[in-house]
Amino acid sequence: MIDYQAPSSARALAALDEGNARTVLRKFAKWCTGSDADAEDLFQETVERMCDSDEGRPWDPTRGSFLAHARIVMREIVRRGRRSARARKEVLDGRLATDETMADSSDPPDEALGLARELDRARRLGGVLRERLDPLTLRVFEQRRQGQDDGAELARLCECSVREVYDANRTIAYHASRILAEERKSEAAGMKKLQKQAKTKSKWAFWRLPERET
Repeated sequence: MIDYQAPSSARALAALDEGNARTVLRKFAKWCTGSDADAEDLFQETVERMCDSDEGRPWDPTRGSFLAHARIVMREIVRRGRRSARARKEVLDGRLATDETMADSSDPPDEALGLARELDRARRLGGVLRERLDPLTLRVFEQRRQGQDDGAELARLCECSVREVYDANRTIAYHASRILAEERKSEAAGMKKLQKQAKTKSKWAFWRLPERET
């Protein structure tokens, strides 16, 4: 049930009013949907889900930033909408025997696992990035992580000049690209190793096949 007075809802609504969080999320909703009308619907539904402590997705500050959580909720809504659209099409085409309203509305295990892995990966890479940033750049990074992207406001919040903010942004982008490149290289090496192990295992399994009786 949606309860805007619940503690978790109050936290989410307060975070929504901080800085330019609403603008950032509306832009992300527009990117997800492609139209202003659908973006506004997605934005409103996201807020409602974060204010539904029973069946929604309340925000827990200990598990990540507000904007990161809101984006995950938006993606879930979009994915669920696409699945519902496919289900309706299958019903109309006569390929589905059961009533679509009987479908389980919970997230499929594979999508839930994918979201968990995505969040875990983002946290891990974010931790690596923080370790490579100097104190000023780290302050800029944390403010941007909360959704603040105005240069003058960032300079005020971080107690530095606008030029220093721009320099920090370039430093963040540089290290982020390096970390992502390293991550992709590591993932490729890991995949290559797994493929080699699988090929070796398959080869030995072939040689160990029992001889057929003649």
